[in-house]
Amino acid sequence: MTQRMKMVGLVRFSVLTPTYYSERFATLDETAAHLFAPERMALRFSIFESLCLPSLLRQSDGDFDLVVLTAAAMPEIYLNRLSALLEPHDNIHLRLVGTRNHYRLLRQGYDSVPQNDASHRILFRLDDDDAVDLDFVCRTRALATGLLPLQPPETGFVIAHNRGFYLRATPQGPQIFDAIEQAPLSAGTALVAPKGSSTNPYRYNHRKLARHHNLYSDMQVPAYIRTIHGDNKSEPAQTGITHRMEQAEMDASLQRHFGLCLADLEAI
Repeated sequence: MTQRMKMVGLVRFSVLTPTYYSERFATLDETAAHLFAPERMALRFSIFESLCLPSLLRQSDGDFDLVVLTAAAMPEIYLNRLSALLEPHDNIHLRLVGTRNHYRLLRQGYDSVPQNDASHRILFRLDDDDAVDLDFVCRTRALATGLLPLQPPETGFVIAHNRGFYLRATPQGPQIFDAIEQAPLSAGTALVAPKGSSTNPYRYNHRKLARHHNLYSDMQVPAYIRTIHGDNKSEPAQTGITHRMEQAEMDASLQRHFGLCLADLEAI
């Protein structure tokens, strides 16, 4: 049987749901007040426009679809801004959703992209304040194609990209450092599964994916830039090796793999 891969990514941009942020806010109104606060919206748009979205638009392999999931309740001024950013790109789909179960909305977001004649899907996740390297799609597709014959026919498996960079906001200014994580991050983690499978990479905590799926961890090239800025929903923590690269080495690696230099990241 010929294997044909359909690659679909999903980015959440301020999704309003009772099963997300429920540990911090007692009501949907409180959650909405936090999500759509002008200061927070300014921060999220700034990072999305200058880091996350450009990393996807500049992929060396453009054969993928991206679903940007956002709240139908988002104030119109922000919806219009987000729509204007995405509308020129045929492979990027803005999906407005209500306040149903969070995971169900994610699953429907992935399923909103037709599978057509694909035998398998490569489903990746990315936060709106992170980025992937410019060969992410090409490399992930090649890994998925090579690993697929090694898997049980009806079983999904995960590809994680564990080498990358962090951009941390501090009172003293931005800090940039390299990292090799020992557990999967959220940034760019992909689930490869047969057509018709109902699972996706948001189903389980990304740090615990090896409990549920075969996991391939790729650390050959830097694949992500993760930002830490005070509005991270989770508590960012580095669980592997960090701060091994000198400034000049980081600058060269960022330019090669992300098209950005240290000064570009510091400006973000």
